[in-house]
Amino acid sequence: MSEEPRLCASCGEPVEPGWKICPACEAALSEPMCPGCGRKVRENWRRCPECEVRLRCGGCGRRLAVADGRCPDCSAPAAVPVFSEPATGITFHHVAGGEFLMGDTYGEGIANEQPVHSVQLVDYYISACCITQSQWDRFMPQNPSRFPGKNNPVENVNLSEVKAFIDKVRTASGGRRFALPTEAQWEYAARSGGREQRYAGGDNIESVAWYADNSDGRPHPVAGRRPNALGLFDMSGNVWEWCRDSFRSDAYEVHAQKDPVIEDDDSAERVIRGGSWNLDAWSARCARRFSFRNVDRGPGLGFRLVLADGGSHDP
Repeated sequence: MSEEPRLCASCGEPVEPGWKICPACEAALSEPMCPGCGRKVRENWRRCPECEVRLRCGGCGRRLAVADGRCPDCSAPAAVPVFSEPATGITFHHVAGGEFLMGDTYGEGIANEQPVHSVQLVDYYISACCITQSQWDRFMPQNPSRFPGKNNPVENVNLSEVKAFIDKVRTASGGRRFALPTEAQWEYAARSGGREQRYAGGDNIESVAWYADNSDGRPHPVAGRRPNALGLFDMSGNVWEWCRDSFRSDAYEVHAQKDPVIEDDDSAERVIRGGSWNLDAWSARCARRFSFRNVDRGPGLGFRLVLADGGSHDP
């Protein structure tokens, strides 16, 4: 495989080894520099450790030559606001609110993914990865996971255990508004802000997901596949993720148009999304809805969190 051409840090022009100036903008060429703060960076770095500007597009992987705007190849945002919550160690990515068509826009699912309907969401933050076992162990007395590993997703957790974790991290953070994502928030984020994407990051499942055909029969450490355009990992495959909504097969017929969520205290089932390491590609589609009993658990079931934003880029 040919090596990706180096780009001029000033204008993005491809340049060759040995060149001293860029032929397009006449900028002096040196080692790769961060377009945000100017520090030297390595070719394989995705984000600058100094100023957190994105160095490679989260959608297509291209090296970026500007600190804002959109990737010229795939139009993904060049920089997604990121917040590292200090009390928990969880990294959250900002999701700009907007309107999208929720549901099975490809026409390849089942009845509970219909009808496709318009939904509006306000801004929020969502964790870049599902919660890991090291993050779980920081707050909880026991780790129920069947596949140990500090960077593996915590799995085999039922809903009451997830709620206990959320209560603990809320307390530790001084009352920040952590929650499970609604399934509308989950699908909008998985589809890189409501784009037409079959899987979370595109239509090529091999590049974005651990699923039955490539997982070797186990979950994998988080962030091992390519992220979507918001820099979110493993929203397709690896482990299913609990959502805030109670499960109704006819949910899309009764959804509110703005920030929909269905909460029924008497319901014994909750929505899960995203597919798993032990299931097929069809189950990893962004539109796939499934349910699990609140009291049940499984080695293919974990979760991620949202942090209510209120419209600000600094929660």
